[in-house]
Amino acid sequence: MNRTVGNRNENHPKPVKRIELFEGFPKSRFVLTIVLILIGVCALGYSVMSFLTVDTGWATIEAGSSEANCSNELIFQYYLGAGDKSATVEKKAVNILYTEAAEKAYQLFHTSQGFAGVNNLYYINQHPNEEIEVDEVLYEAFSMIKKHGNRAIYLAPVYAQYDNLFGCNDDAETINFDPCQNDEIVEYFAEIISFAENQDAIDIELLGGHKIKLVVSAAYLDYAAEIGFAEFVDFYWMKNAFIVDYIADTMKANGFVFGSISSYDGFVRNLDEASGLEYAFNIFDRDGKSVYQAGVMRYNHAMSIVYLRSYPANNSLDWQHYYVFRNGEIRTAYVDVADGYCKSAVDSLVSYSQNSSCAEVLLQVMPVYINDYFDAEKLMKLVPGGIYSIYCENNRILYNESSLVLTDLYDENGIQYTAEYIVD
Repeated sequence: MNRTVGNRNENHPKPVKRIELFEGFPKSRFVLTIVLILIGVCALGYSVMSFLTVDTGWATIEAGSSEANCSNELIFQYYLGAGDKSATVEKKAVNILYTEAAEKAYQLFHTSQGFAGVNNLYYINQHPNEEIEVDEVLYEAFSMIKKHGNRAIYLAPVYAQYDNLFGCNDDAETINFDPCQNDEIVEYFAEIISFAENQDAIDIELLGGHKIKLVVSAAYLDYAAEIGFAEFVDFYWMKNAFIVDYIADTMKANGFVFGSISSYDGFVRNLDEASGLEYAFNIFDRDGKSVYQAGVMRYNHAMSIVYLRSYPANNSLDWQHYYVFRNGEIRTAYVDVADGYCKSAVDSLVSYSQNSSCAEVLLQVMPVYINDYFDAEKLMKLVPGGIYSIYCENNRILYNESSLVLTDLYDENGIQYTAEYIVD
């Protein structure tokens, strides 16, 4: 760039003429000016008040400006003004609480980043065989995992390979990470699983007082050092079930119960126990490469919903848990602890409960869904405990709750769905 200064006189601006104010300014014009100014001020004040005032009714609650939170994976709908506080005051309180909870959950379940003063999953993985005091949220999550005998959280090294698979841009890249194409990956998964399934090789010990210990055997530590990984525990695709529960419970504990929190990957907590408002949840079915909204589930009470699907939906975040090949085959994050392969016994499974949390529902239906074969009888065994299910088969919506209300059954272009109650 030529930074030489040229002839400054060529572009020098003309002198500004001095404008004399007319001292005999008409009084009427002066009054009109004042009126216009007052109108402008009032209009501005009204705009500010309108901006700051919130109407009663449904609103989407957004987390604060902090990027270190998990709200991008959640949708929080809340009916403002139904309680004792005004909608404006209530929105501010709900927003603050939601932001704090979303930030805390993000930090606690993070596996690749540490945070000052937070003993999260990353910290736990970096300190095997040490006694660690963790937040109540993590302690309860580990307790629930242990209660149901679920070993999926110990597949962290396997999940890392699936992460690589889901991040592939082309089918040719997937051979390096897909056990269905690569025998070396199969062998690697078998080695990991030999440790993951063995409680003596790896386990979370609950020591009471929110203290835990990630017990890892010397053999597994040596193997991890040889391969080059340091992540032993990861909630992976299950984490949002626990996060949604935590945020929902936080809202309830603070008296905010007129809302619904859902994650993009199929976990929903409706908090509304008493208003009688009707809510809806869409039931989808995949037939070949087509996905249909087969019907709509209606309900009017608090509910925990778990929606598992073998295919990506129209969501920008689904790439995290799915890869679709050019031939239509799909890989998912639903990995079987027995062999490391992803499995979906049925394309779509909706399980729900009024009394159990999302995590509790999930941990009980996982063995049914992540399986080579679908066994509806196992779902029926969950009914006495208040967990009901919906799935589709041959253009039929099958359900096992007698009082379930299903509407808007799909009937277009020669494709018709019917609803059928399963009697034990």
